[in-house]
Amino acid sequence: MNNYNVLIARLQNELQKIDTTVQSALSQAQKAKRTADEDYWVAAAFSLQNFYMGTERVFEDIAKEVENNLPTGASSHKLLLEQMALEIPNTRPAVILSDTLARLNEYRGFRHVAVHRYVFELDSDRLSELTDKLADSHNLLVRDIENFCQFLQALEQA
Repeated sequence: MNNYNVLIARLQNELQKIDTTVQSALSQAQKAKRTADEDYWVAAAFSLQNFYMGTERVFEDIAKEVENNLPTGASSHKLLLEQMALEIPNTRPAVILSDTLARLNEYRGFRHVAVHRYVFELDSDRLSELTDKLADSHNLLVRDIENFCQFLQALEQA
């Protein structure tokens, strides 16, 4: 029998860290817009990358602990995100809903670009667009992970 209470605690801890990252990204973007200082966009880009990396840590924990199936290989980031949107019969419901999947896929794509490019090559308009959507995207993620934690809690009590 699994002890999902530990997983729930780890997921909630990671959500708190993601929240801090989101607040930083929003603050940095606001300063960049107000001052036109490109260094704030650099900081916002790093926070956006961290937002998705934290999201992936949540998904990795779920993939390892619940379904014992963590994707590997060149497409692993995309596969992991898509896996979280799947209902797995006799194992778990979808972790994220389709609206969350669509939003997070944008940040997954950005993470890839941010990792493989020089920061000065990043487009400030794209950074602005992503930070403008970040609060809503974060809220969708939190909604879905909290619902999933309720599912795990129900399993613990059964």
